[in-house]
Amino acid sequence: MRISKQKKIVILGGGPAGIGAAWRLKELGLDYWEMYEKENFLGGLSSSFEDDKGFIWDVGGHIYFSKSDYFNDVFDKMMKGQFFKKERHQYIFIDGKFMPYPFQNNIRHLDAPKVFECVQGLLNLDKTNSKPKNFHEFNLASMGEGIFKHFMGPYNEKVWSWPAKDMSYDWIGGRVSVVNLEKVLENVILGKDEASWGPNYYFKYPKHGGSGGFWGRFEKFFADNNVNFNKEFEKVDIDNKKIYLKDKTVVDYDCLISTLPLDFFVSKSNLSKDVKDSTKKLEHNSGYVIGIGVKGGLPEELKNKVALYFPEKKYLFQRMTVQNYFSENLVPEGHWALAFEVSHSKKRKITQEEAVENVFNFLLERKFIKNKKQIVSLFSKSFSHFYPIPTLSRDKYLIKI
Repeated sequence: MRISKQKKIVILGGGPAGIGAAWRLKELGLDYWEMYEKENFLGGLSSSFEDDKGFIWDVGGHIYFSKSDYFNDVFDKMMKGQFFKKERHQYIFIDGKFMPYPFQNNIRHLDAPKVFECVQGLLNLDKTNSKPKNFHEFNLASMGEGIFKHFMGPYNEKVWSWPAKDMSYDWIGGRVSVVNLEKVLENVILGKDEASWGPNYYFKYPKHGGSGGFWGRFEKFFADNNVNFNKEFEKVDIDNKKIYLKDKTVVDYDCLISTLPLDFFVSKSNLSKDVKDSTKKLEHNSGYVIGIGVKGGLPEELKNKVALYFPEKKYLFQRMTVQNYFSENLVPEGHWALAFEVSHSKKRKITQEEAVENVFNFLLERKFIKNKKQIVSLFSKSFSHFYPIPTLSRDKYLIKI
């Protein structure tokens, strides 16, 4: 889109999408823009928070990797070498033990009956090449009943907090390892692991400030008169091109870039009833991030691990990250820390208190702590919009909106 340099451009939201828009506008020499962010910092859901004990917590396990030379160049320019290059050592916690990720390539670590179920499912894959109707059918067609039963089904239904039968699979792309039966059998019979799969096996992470240490650097790059903090959006009049903020400020615009959650933005607009009704059909889940800081040395079985995935129902959280692995600057000297992610929705209701208690029980069960008194820092934050859910009807309504 060609935009005149005299046009006033307004960006709503200072997360990665808003920052990316502002960066590109400056790059094109378009300085007549303004950003409005409700917090007093940039980063959105990719920001980081420091607590009063000196622990730094990310909103989930955010890392930096990209196939885009453009993004990598911007990252390197902003970070100026102040980042670590890491290998992503990931594991799955199942049956009380750790197995390398991805699950489908390392089933040899399961108990013998489960290994048999997984192999049997692969041998019985449907060869008709009929197109799956949903995420459930996609998994059965590509991974088999056993792998879906023991990992792909329960884990994904935790992440999305939504039934696999009610989700599409168009979002997958290169994020799920394709199963090679011959390779699976080779790993099982020869006792081999295949743990280095994935586009993000090698990643970058800021030395200071957590994941948000990258996005925070843009504050100095943007002019003070371009970015407006502590400005919460209230409503928009699209016909008259006016934005109303909660502090009673009224902002005129020629072009508007909204990075706010789509359902929230449309509900606060004067768009048509048809559009608003379509937006109500979009689904998203919510989430909690729970951080636990402990004095002492990192437990031996957590060393050289960055992330653990939990498919079993008794654990309400789906992922745990080991903060010390990302950067020693995330934890005060002589301490270690873990962060947990819990998704919930109207189809998987979990309270914040239940989530925190479940984390405590896991730590006690694994003897990572002897009692709750050992915990010197508890970070618990709730987020209304965690993941937009790829429901079967989602694309149809997005097109209409």
